[in-house]
Amino acid sequence: MTDTKEPATTYTQFACIGAGFSGIGLGATLKLKHNITDIRIFEREPELGGTWHLNQYPGAACDIPSSLYTFSFAPCPEWTSTSLPTAPQIKSYLVSIATKFSLLPSKITFSSSVQKCEWLPAPASRWRLTILSTHPPTNTTTLSHHECQFLFSGTGILFHPNTTPFTSLPGAASFSGTVMHSARWDHSVPLSGKKIILLGNGCSASQIVPALLGRSNNPEVSSSTNNNEEGGPLYNIASITQFVRSKHYVIPSLADLFPLSLLRPLPLPLQRFLCILIGELDFIAMRENALGRWMRRKKTEEVKKYMRLAAPERYHDLVVPGEGEFEFGYKRRVYDPGYLQALHDERVELTGERVVEVVEGGVRTERGRVVEGDVIVLATGFETNRFLEGVEVVGRGRERLGEHWGGGGGEGGTDGGGSLDGRDQDQDQDQEEEEARGVGAYETVAVGGFPNFFMLAGPNSVTGHTSVIIAIENAITLAMNVIKPILSEGSNVREVEVTAQAERRWVSSVQEELNNRTIWGGGGNKSKTESWYVRVDEKTGKRWNAMLYPGYQVGAWYRARKPKQKDWVYR
Repeated sequence: MTDTKEPATTYTQFACIGAGFSGIGLGATLKLKHNITDIRIFEREPELGGTWHLNQYPGAACDIPSSLYTFSFAPCPEWTSTSLPTAPQIKSYLVSIATKFSLLPSKITFSSSVQKCEWLPAPASRWRLTILSTHPPTNTTTLSHHECQFLFSGTGILFHPNTTPFTSLPGAASFSGTVMHSARWDHSVPLSGKKIILLGNGCSASQIVPALLGRSNNPEVSSSTNNNEEGGPLYNIASITQFVRSKHYVIPSLADLFPLSLLRPLPLPLQRFLCILIGELDFIAMRENALGRWMRRKKTEEVKKYMRLAAPERYHDLVVPGEGEFEFGYKRRVYDPGYLQALHDERVELTGERVVEVVEGGVRTERGRVVEGDVIVLATGFETNRFLEGVEVVGRGRERLGEHWGGGGGEGGTDGGGSLDGRDQDQDQDQEEEEARGVGAYETVAVGGFPNFFMLAGPNSVTGHTSVIIAIENAITLAMNVIKPILSEGSNVREVEVTAQAERRWVSSVQEELNNRTIWGGGGNKSKTESWYVRVDEKTGKRWNAMLYPGYQVGAWYRARKPKQKDWVYR
């Protein structure tokens, strides 16, 4: 039941959609570096944490050095460089940051889904949010309005579980057992003595399998999830039948690749710097040039050798990429949490058979074999290249964000004013340049025609070599440097937005870089299996990658501190 009374309206100078790393990072940065506490964060879930609240499957843990998975201003001494913290540990860290910087309890509104964001033009020069809030225990809902001067999106990159590989199967509704996606794990379902059917073999599945078997090589997982209060195995499952959907490069764990323990005596900031440097050097292998190709060939043989030694020989054809398939780095690398060794367990069956039907007691394969199961786990990933879906964002001139991305670079951002330093924007610049058509944002942060609006972990924020937390901090820094003239005492400036030309140039250059100068352009893919980074238009066949950042985060760090004045319009 929804309250139909006239919605109440509240106001803060800053507002953010989402209370994951982006929202918590923004709130903490505002207080720490700018002495601003006038912020409201709206979170659709009943708790904060975002990805690390929702993804609580067995074995869920960070797969990069922990020093990169904390905010630069708030290192976690409890996590050493060798630690791969679990999802509960990461969520606990976020709660501690939210508490330390006074975001809890007063600055975050939980169980509140932002339905619409509408720009109110001058003289208001504000964003108006329509929010649907759910109130336990009755689960009644109410609508309210909130207005703000600056709106940030922190809705995350991987939120919508991809359940289509299962729901599209005939008989999907007939299964008598439990079906759950890895990102919506139901811990109330008892697994002891159960037969598990696992669809998928990517990053999540590689953590789930050894965790369920009690064979994870991550000590953080082993100590926190593999034993119950009596010290016995927590998941006494009967069997796992895992269906391979595609191959991946499964590389040794970080501790095997690099003696991270050597970093432990160093100060935390220096640990972080060295880990960033190592990651940035790794990006060289992703470039489409002679050096990059040489590094990939060398890495490919090393990883294949590791996989053949670690995995049972009977499964080599299922897990080890063959000649003429795809190069190392084209798809996300999987750091081995003990998965390949776990395949030796007699309770595991790995199969490449395609599931064609769901039956009451399991699934039927293309060979007519019925695989029995009590629980079906979908480790089928997420729907990608999607941002702010479910939120209607209406900018200048009533343009909607979805239309903006679907119809090109947009034309907002140049009418009604000039740049702050008085230089006129060149209206004819880039008129003959082909418009970028697809999801994208200038420096991953801003969209023309949407004033005072900034995206954190926005389009093309994902890095395959460092941490998205670094990208989030860079985005916050850029946004705050851009709005600095508005915050200056005595300023009569109320609005700022990126120019349409600057946005088009940036988005075009990102796609050009990805498609022609990195491995993700398709040159490294000799098979028909696309990377999940890429979305292909079914009608035109055009490839679009709104996920990956095609450069070094050090460069983004520098540009965030030196915004190009000519790319922004102030009013």
